[in-house]
Amino acid sequence: MDPLSITTTSIQFDIQRLNTISNNAANVLTPGYKREFLSAAGQFDALMAKHAMQPTLSAIVDNKPGVQMLTGSTLDFSLMNEGYFEVMSDYGYAYTRHGSFKLDEKGRLVTQLGQPVSGVSGDIYLTDANPKIDNEGKIFENGKLSAQLKIVSFDEQAALVKVGGGLFVPSSNASKQEIEHPKVSQGHLESSNVDSAQEMIKLIETYRHFETSHKVIQAYDELNDKALKNLSQF
Repeated sequence: MDPLSITTTSIQFDIQRLNTISNNAANVLTPGYKREFLSAAGQFDALMAKHAMQPTLSAIVDNKPGVQMLTGSTLDFSLMNEGYFEVMSDYGYAYTRHGSFKLDEKGRLVTQLGQPVSGVSGDIYLTDANPKIDNEGKIFENGKLSAQLKIVSFDEQAALVKVGGGLFVPSSNASKQEIEHPKVSQGHLESSNVDSAQEMIKLIETYRHFETSHKVIQAYDELNDKALKNLSQF
């Protein structure tokens, strides 16, 4: 790769990083949001060895848990350890840590976007919006067990693909297990795991690197212009 190609690739990477950092910063207040970072690990060497196309950066999800936030809402649930809520979405079954739910007109437990939330026995229907839930996700109404939240985990976090709206869908080789004894907290939501100060620092560093690379290309263009002018005099 010549110096100009290397610099151009660097600028493309900077643009990808700026987009990712900006998205993280925009979701700092989104419950259950998991920050992303970019990595070329495992791709760069393989691509260079095959003389293939330019290496690309892959988005990696940081699955570190966020802080528990007290909301007081009886239909806000947070997971205090591993696992995901299962919901029915346009992608089929999808998985989320965003536990802010509501009841639709049929009394069915759904996400804020109207996606049905799965229970261990199917959709969850409640008679009112003030149920009681224990630490294992069992939902009680008037002292009687009505349903239980379905909480699942995956062998590898990398088997989940982020599709937006706080949702993940499993890849074809994902292995799903239902968690028998989850830890659920009613009246709480998990905050995002984005550190706004760190994201701002990374944003500034990436932007400065972008500016430097841009100046290198400008200098390269100016050098070429001078060389062409000098050649035209002979």
